[in-house]
Amino acid sequence: MITGRQCRAARAMLQWSREELAERSGVHYITLCNFELGHCTLKPGSARLLRLTFIASGVLFIDEDSDGGPGICLAMPVT
Repeated sequence: MITGRQCRAARAMLQWSREELAERSGVHYITLCNFELGHCTLKPGSARLLRLTFIASGVLFIDEDSDGGPGICLAMPVT
């Protein structure tokens, strides 16, 4: 699973706009806006697309079950 905050943070770490993330992931721009703002949840397929897009770019997800709660970090430097 991915949260709206994780999505927004991952996008910021990669220096991607919402438009760029929409293009890279195939998830509609308006859906991304609403998801990041906490106005909706994602369908499982859209959540999977976002997560895979971020993972392919070096983002690691920290699940909500961890001590610090959900988060992200970069596995490799942004190029």
